Amino acid sequence: MPPSKRSSVNGHERKRSKSPPFTVKQKSERRAHKSRIRSIRKSLRSKSTGLASFPLLYHLNLITSNSSLLLSYLISGTWTWFYMLCRLFLFVIVLLPGFLVMAIYYFRYPIRNISYHSGDSKKSSRHLCDVYLPCQQGEEKKAPVLIFLTGGAWIIGYKMWGALLGRALCPHGVLLVIPDYRNFPQTDVTGMMFDVDMSVEWVFNNCEGFGGDPENVTLVGQSAGAHLGSMVLLTKAAAQFRSESLKMVNRFSFATVEEGVDFDLAVDQGLTDVDNLNISSSPTSRSSTPEFERVRGFTTQKPSTWKPTSLVGFIPISGPYDLVKLCDHFQSRGLDKRILDWIFQKRFEKYSPTILAQNLSSSSVNLSRYFPPTTVIHGATDVSAPCAGGVAFYDSLKLLGVKADLIVYDSMSHTDPILEKPFAGEQQLHEDIYNLMRKWGKGKEHEFVDFDGSIQSCRRVAPQVMINVARKANPF
Repeated sequence: MPPSKRSSVNGHERKRSKSPPFTVKQKSERRAHKSRIRSIRKSLRSKSTGLASFPLLYHLNLITSNSSLLLSYLISGTWTWFYMLCRLFLFVIVLLPGFLVMAIYYFRYPIRNISYHSGDSKKSSRHLCDVYLPCQQGEEKKAPVLIFLTGGAWIIGYKMWGALLGRALCPHGVLLVIPDYRNFPQTDVTGMMFDVDMSVEWVFNNCEGFGGDPENVTLVGQSAGAHLGSMVLLTKAAAQFRSESLKMVNRFSFATVEEGVDFDLAVDQGLTDVDNLNISSSPTSRSSTPEFERVRGFTTQKPSTWKPTSLVGFIPISGPYDLVKLCDHFQSRGLDKRILDWIFQKRFEKYSPTILAQNLSSSSVNLSRYFPPTTVIHGATDVSAPCAGGVAFYDSLKLLGVKADLIVYDSMSHTDPILEKPFAGEQQLHEDIYNLMRKWGKGKEHEFVDFDGSIQSCRRVAPQVMINVARKANPF
């Protein structure tokens, strides 16, 4: 790949001056921000569809059943997970000052536990999202919206992990929404994809009520969140391509094989033999709804109406995009193959974004009109999901005609961009996300200010020596 097609960013440490004390104007803005949060919380509690509340017995039963099932898989598998778990505990203990700052911010500022489920919320304890309101926002202008899909190896993801993103971006006028999605063993990958799809649909339908602009929404996913976001967008874009192609078949008396590909069947088969698929004799007789929208248990839900191009952009970070190549690697790092088999139903090709994109491009499919601008971000020293996988995914998107860019952070690991670096006061990832939102949102009604990494909420929250020790203990 020519060097001009790849961007490289060096995550060097920046010297920051001591944050000045709050001015009278800043104190007034903080009071107004907190007052607005309290007002929205009060309003949501008065509505039946507002802040979610679940019975204690329901939660205890859910946690007990899922924990026992997860433990049964772990005990019968490789015990490398226990070694990695000990390292994770050590990582958290060493960086406890930073995590305490993150926790205090999380419990004070976001509007937590809003149900995005359109059905019975008592049966969907993971279908919740947190909304972080922009700190500076004119009453007459809507804020750009960022949706963040957290990582967690499809097992331990939780919406609180995005609190640092809120601390950095909300003071710059961004409305941040962080949804949870069901993890293993509560569901498999199709259920997770359905949750992501449903949460994004909720954001488009409801962000305006929080001061957001539904025409200026960016999707960001990290690690497992990057994988799920990529799968949802590729599947929906392929389904839209198929749907429009079949309309052309109806309109004209001829069609190429690519125009008549049945993507419901093709995606289900892993797109391994699309050239041999038959053109439907009745193109309108089959649904163009992606498979994950017809997951068992959600057949009564309305199909989503948003399209990938409803987003102004997509930013996948440190994602595992080729599960076929990564299975043995994950096993060696404690993520047992039996768990992976259960999550992906032993169909790793089908749920690998890189393979899906490559198979689509091999069938002469062009998704330039169906996929949002995308910037793939990866750490060069990532050992959990090696950087080569991010580069390959970027290349596969380019083959599909997607407007894609690549940013590689020198000397950064899997979690450096989202944890260790922000704890040290280095906001490289957050600044890049903000600048991409600014680039893609150009022409929208919101006026983006320059990103200021010297503000108080972007300053260091843990000593450098503790961060250095934690990086050695980090199992990711």
